[in-house]
Amino acid sequence: MRLSWLENNDNLQANLFTLVIHLALFIFMIFSVNWQVKTPYYAEVELWDAIPTQIKPKPLIKRATPKVQKPQPSIAEKIVEAKKDADIQLKKKKAAELKKKKAAELKKKKAAELKKIEQLKKKALEEEKLAELQKRLLEDEEVEKVQKKLLEQDDLERLQEELRNKDLAKETRIAIEGTQDLVAGTNSGELEKYKALIQQKIYQNVNKQLCGLDPLELIFEIVLMPTGDLIGGAKMIKSSKIESCDQAVERAILQAQPLPMPQDNRLFAQLKKLKLKFQPNGPIN
Repeated sequence: MRLSWLENNDNLQANLFTLVIHLALFIFMIFSVNWQVKTPYYAEVELWDAIPTQIKPKPLIKRATPKVQKPQPSIAEKIVEAKKDADIQLKKKKAAELKKKKAAELKKKKAAELKKIEQLKKKALEEEKLAELQKRLLEDEEVEKVQKKLLEQDDLERLQEELRNKDLAKETRIAIEGTQDLVAGTNSGELEKYKALIQQKIYQNVNKQLCGLDPLELIFEIVLMPTGDLIGGAKMIKSSKIESCDQAVERAILQAQPLPMPQDNRLFAQLKKLKLKFQPNGPIN
């Protein structure tokens, strides 16, 4: 009944709760405050009649540190060290041998290159000598040609005389006509000599058997170089009506190259362009 009365009285409950809180706070403050009384600290100073002399400290005597002797290597360590030194020496020896071998190979290679160069020089010298020899042979051949031409010129008159005295009625006849008239001052005798030489050289190549027995006449036109070679071949102006005969005469002209030519430019101008009249079976009546 009392408890129920207390529960119904709200003011009384609040007052009791406040009282308990204040009581607890008071107890906490009592135990948390330090009640010990501290003695105040005073600095103490000593007074001297005179400043005492400073005593020098005794010098420190350095004691010699004993030398620590290195431990002597064991037999196994000595063997390992010896093997290591042996390996190093072996590597050095191999490196020296390799270097020596490379130097020998390089020397051998240089010697081979020098030998090859010498061979090339020798070959070039031989080729030069061969070229010089060929040149001399050509010069000798030219000299022989000149001598031969001189001999031919010496025999021109005799040859021309033989051709005039020969019975051409039964033999091949070749008439040569220059396309230009003789200019004033040209040696007509020399011109006739070269015409005779051309006649003879072509005549000896003609195969008359291919031209039958009837009288025939062919005309070819040729243009010559100073060397006596033809320019553009032989041009047929008049045919014999027999193809084999035409071909035989054309072959005779081509085989006669080079035709004899004079050194004189004025004479060559008269022989540069020629008309060749062929009568393989004698003159036509």
